[in-house]
Amino acid sequence: MARAIFAMPLAARLARAHIAAMPEKRYTKSNLPEKTCEACGRPFAWRKKWERYWDNVKTCSERCKGDLRRKNRAV
Repeated sequence: MARAIFAMPLAARLARAHIAAMPEKRYTKSNLPEKTCEACGRPFAWRKKWERYWDNVKTCSERCKGDLRRKNRAV
């Protein structure tokens, strides 16, 4: 059986290891964490690409990020 695993491509082995290491708690679209954008005030939900630094995310988009920087620079 171990020989069959090594016959798989490296990407497939890594993907299988990643799935095994995933935590039990899974988010669905209905229960994603939300924040309010500091630039526009609209609510926005968690995204996979923000997974590692969700605590540092302050704006909902690149445009709002630029608006917030311009607003802070003018003050």
